[in-house]
Amino acid sequence: MRQYFESDDILGVIWRWKKPLGIVFIAASLVAIMISSPIFIRPKFKSYVVAYPSNLSPYSEESPSEQMLQFLESDVIRDQLIKEFNLLKHYEIDEDDKYKLNKLYEEYSDNFSFNKTKYESVEIEVLDYKPDTAYLLVNRLVELYNEQVKKLQDAQVAEGVKTLRLQLSEKGKQIDSLEQKINDLRVNFGILDYESQAENITKEIYKMLGRRSYDPDKLNELKKERDQLEQKGGEFERLRQTLFNLRQEYSSIRLNYEQQYKELLRNKSYSNIVVNAYKSDKKVYPVRWLICVIFVGSIMLMAMGVISFMDRVNRNKI
Repeated sequence: MRQYFESDDILGVIWRWKKPLGIVFIAASLVAIMISSPIFIRPKFKSYVVAYPSNLSPYSEESPSEQMLQFLESDVIRDQLIKEFNLLKHYEIDEDDKYKLNKLYEEYSDNFSFNKTKYESVEIEVLDYKPDTAYLLVNRLVELYNEQVKKLQDAQVAEGVKTLRLQLSEKGKQIDSLEQKINDLRVNFGILDYESQAENITKEIYKMLGRRSYDPDKLNELKKERDQLEQKGGEFERLRQTLFNLRQEYSSIRLNYEQQYKELLRNKSYSNIVVNAYKSDKKVYPVRWLICVIFVGSIMLMAMGVISFMDRVNRNKI
């Protein structure tokens, strides 16, 4: 075939066979127009959204836009859309077809696309036979994305809140136990402020000993009180310092708990829309002129090959 095109006078062949080629061109054009019409190929309309991801928790080395793509491509969102919009029926797939799920997912893959832009935003595109449906699908898709991200991130925050609540409960029990022990020491041994009490008793003893005469019983009583204070004072101070530290830890955990709990209750969006969806009034598929050009070009190329061969045969006979 290549030899024919290289050796023959192409323009001469076209001129000699202009009528058949014209008929083939017209016939191919008519067929291309017909097969690219809505009768044979249902037109599709596009609706799309461009959004930046936001409020996403860091995960591995993925960028926020890559995380967003992972969520959008999840089977959870896909299956929810299929259920809500009854896409099996919408795509005219027979429910009794044993390959219905495979056909359904292929149709979904053909009509839904998610792409990261060079500006780290994500373009969400939906094709459908009806512009209204494409518009509803793409908006619902963004809603489901927000719901799914919130559900997963809230689950992590809720687990943290639960752990902090348990820590608060445990610290609270420890604080109550220490306060009870300290109160017992105060009641049973009269310890209110170990350092000041010990200092005051010591001063009283020295004052009494500095006098020419003093009451021995009173002195013994003070010494007994001092010994008792020394015996339980160390434990009292240790318990009080431990209680102080526990209260500090409790306050820190309490603050963290309140922050986490507020985060759990906060209503957040995980996407910032920069291009909103709209109902398209112009189909994007099929591209009729492209189908016509490819189809007619292919037919004319084959026709030229056949005619070139026939022209050579005829000239050889002569």
